[in-house]
Amino acid sequence: MTFEKLLQQSLVWRGLYFFSLLLVNIFLSRSLQADGTGWIYYLTNFFSFILLVASLSMESGYTYYAAGNIISHHKLAWFSLCWTLLICIISAAGVGIYFKSIKGIDTFYTDNFIYYAATYISGILLINFFMVLFYAQKNYATPNILLSVINFLLIIIILLNPKSYNIVVNSYFYSILTQGILLAIAFIYLNKSFQLISLPDKSSLKLLLNYSLVALTSNVIFFFVYRIDYWFVKYNVESCTPDDLGNYIQASKLGQMMLIVPQIFASVIFPHTASGASKNNITESIHIFFRIFLQVLIVALIVVSIIGNWLFPAVFGITFNKMTMPVLLLLPGIFSLSVLCLLSAYFGGVGKVKINVIGGVYALIIVIIGNLIFIPLYGIIGAAIVSSIGYSVNLVYSFYHFFKDNPTSIKTLFIFKRSDWVWVKKMLFHKSTT
Repeated sequence: MTFEKLLQQSLVWRGLYFFSLLLVNIFLSRSLQADGTGWIYYLTNFFSFILLVASLSMESGYTYYAAGNIISHHKLAWFSLCWTLLICIISAAGVGIYFKSIKGIDTFYTDNFIYYAATYISGILLINFFMVLFYAQKNYATPNILLSVINFLLIIIILLNPKSYNIVVNSYFYSILTQGILLAIAFIYLNKSFQLISLPDKSSLKLLLNYSLVALTSNVIFFFVYRIDYWFVKYNVESCTPDDLGNYIQASKLGQMMLIVPQIFASVIFPHTASGASKNNITESIHIFFRIFLQVLIVALIVVSIIGNWLFPAVFGITFNKMTMPVLLLLPGIFSLSVLCLLSAYFGGVGKVKINVIGGVYALIIVIIGNLIFIPLYGIIGAAIVSSIGYSVNLVYSFYHFFKDNPTSIKTLFIFKRSDWVWVKKMLFHKSTT
């Protein structure tokens, strides 16, 4: 199967899933409103960090060794179940100790937090593991259809119980665990892995662990670059209300949704072109995508400026009436992240991951210092400005090294061409019989 065909399938099926995810976000926001939604997403952000550290970023190792068929997919599938169970127990116990012994929260609420942590962490971990295994087999349809079906069922539950806070929240977390379990069952059934129950040997586990630990450092850095502002907004109570937190996280998540297409291009196109013979093609592709993303940014800025104050409350609910300015200020940063997706894939392909890490460190320093200074003064507006500056600095650093490898005129990045869109059209709708 050609990479054009893979790209088409990835866009269609992953697009379906992300569309369902957007609908979940909308209906969840309308049900829980800004303060409730902000709390849920802040809590899942907290769980995501626990997941990242406790899991040792093992799914990163999966991405490499599963795609290369270096470790048996059957062994990785069974290891996924064992590893998920272990991390779930450790994380749930840690969350219980934190909220009960350290925070001194009542046992009833602590039990809820343990339930949320166990379902979210185990569900996301299973999703991450088995999505990688499905994608390694170039199967984009099965996992994304399963995830989308559960999301649509969750939407129905929310519509039937729009004012029932407990039902909506519990269903949200339970749906994530259900998605993970269904993906695991589907992969094991379709691949008949139940006939080959075994785990990776010691040497394979060593390879997996070594790769994952290296990736963990990078992932932790970028996690904080993208999400540390949530904590600053949450704990600056004098300048940020719970509604502000909900509006800001919603604006941030909306921006992150715009990264879906760049991430798909980076994960499908560049692994198939990252070779010495394709270097010129890679360079030209990044130039083209830069120009296209820049045009999309300009259109997005104009649209949000004109109808943002009406659009966001109409879509997410009346309590999301503070989103317009943060979205406008975050959009340049989202543009930077879109291009960074491609540059990071490039540097990863040529063995220069260090550039990605150093750029992330620079961005993190700017985000931390900027948030300390500007959030107390300007609230979520300051947070949005600082995030965009941090992302942009990261982009400039990466482009500096990209141009060292591929000398060319910077002016070419800002000369819009009709041929760019023709190239993308051919890429997306290329007809292939193989």
